[in-house]
Amino acid sequence: MTREKVEAFPTYEKWNPKTVTEWILACRRDEGIPMFKTKFAGLQFSIKNKPAVLAVCWGGYDTAPSVMFTHVPHNDLKLIEEGIGDWRRLIEKYGTEEEKREAFKYGVRLKGFKLPRF
Repeated sequence: MTREKVEAFPTYEKWNPKTVTEWILACRRDEGIPMFKTKFAGLQFSIKNKPAVLAVCWGGYDTAPSVMFTHVPHNDLKLIEEGIGDWRRLIEKYGTEEEKREAFKYGVRLKGFKLPRF
């Protein structure tokens, strides 16, 4: 069985702190929640035998595209897998003070409705 390239699949980006921070900020500006997925159906994502994560912007206005980050360092992979709020820990780790303030100032929007802060 041969697999064909899926055209709707997200773009690939090599993991680096600046690119990850820019993607988180793009999702937050869209009033979405950045989500990082390391597995699907129990299988770890990997590209050319290097760890990968799928970054999806949940909610918002759907302007922030999904990205498959490749070559993810093991310490960041562990941070993502530790639990809920991984984008917050990543922005705290890699963002400047200004980027941190910006990321936390936006609310969350879902299908046109602004959700209350919690």
